Amino acid sequence: MTQETRTKHPFHMYEAMQRQPETFARVVARGGAAAGRFAAAAGDCDRLFVVGIGTSHHAALVGEHLVRAYGGDLPVSAHHSFDFALYGPRLTVKDAVIGISHRGNKDYTARSLARAREAGCRTALVTGEGNVDQRPATDVVFETVPQEQSSTHTVSYVGSIGTLALIAAHLGRHRTGARPLPDPELSERIPGVLGVALVTEAQMAEWARAHAGRRRIWVVGGGPGAITATEIALKIKEAAYLQAEGLAIEAMLHGPFQCTEPEDLFVLIAPAGAAQPRLLEFAGMVTDIGAAYVVVSDGTPTALQAGAAGWCVVPAVPEPFTALTCLVPLQLFSYALALVRGTNPDVFRLDDPRFAHARARVRL
Repeated sequence: MTQETRTKHPFHMYEAMQRQPETFARVVARGGAAAGRFAAAAGDCDRLFVVGIGTSHHAALVGEHLVRAYGGDLPVSAHHSFDFALYGPRLTVKDAVIGISHRGNKDYTARSLARAREAGCRTALVTGEGNVDQRPATDVVFETVPQEQSSTHTVSYVGSIGTLALIAAHLGRHRTGARPLPDPELSERIPGVLGVALVTEAQMAEWARAHAGRRRIWVVGGGPGAITATEIALKIKEAAYLQAEGLAIEAMLHGPFQCTEPEDLFVLIAPAGAAQPRLLEFAGMVTDIGAAYVVVSDGTPTALQAGAAGWCVVPAVPEPFTALTCLVPLQLFSYALALVRGTNPDVFRLDDPRFAHARARVRL
């Protein structure tokens, strides 16, 4: 719950989204020393695991892409904390584990890190400021942002990804002696393009007014875009309480498409990259069943524009970072849907006694 409950725009979620460019730059500027220490300790490990739950799991998945692209070929994989804590994999002293938790106290992320420490792994925690006494013990802590007052986390997600990009850059430097991710890319370029992406606010409000009444919203992408699809579907559920599903394009084609209807909206995340041709094919399928699609991209899939019910262009960046540039407009879309529907995007629906009672049954 929020410390200060708001009942109208601007909600806390809105103000958090506006802080994302400066947050990315700030976590990069202040995290270099800790990233260097972690890279020196973990850079020669056999495997790196990145774990989290919910939005933090999505950040872990983006982190996997970043380390794979810039981390000097260190084997890396992202895992959901629940599965990692309870089901493995088997760990050794030659492994390293990064846990991500906005609040710093998620149960299964803490269990994952405890399991890693018992095995002698190098460990790190990426978390928000505060809650120090609730954090699990780790070798290195990376602080991102003050604790968000909105339960629909946005700025802490971008802060986590900024931290993971910085870690990837230091790992690559440690393992190769080169700079596969130049410093200005993180300190200047990415914050700049995040600021440009925020300018889409009016367009996203228009999309929300046009499509808030859809039966279901399907968000589809590939590679990093698939992660953004799952994250945005989660934001739509949390903020606007609408039926939304986020799927990788190939997963969408193998069954879920059969339960779609003309009354649905499809959000296609289609920047330049290996998955884009498949999304071009999929747009034709959406048209065939009589449904509408909107597109968020870097402007390169021009064949989609004529048939699109909405067309949003963000700056071109290396593909791993499209997980951020294509994210921001759709965060704004999620928020605008909440405004249209009259829901409070900050409170996780805990202002409804039924949901508050149900939530009290479990510890997260």
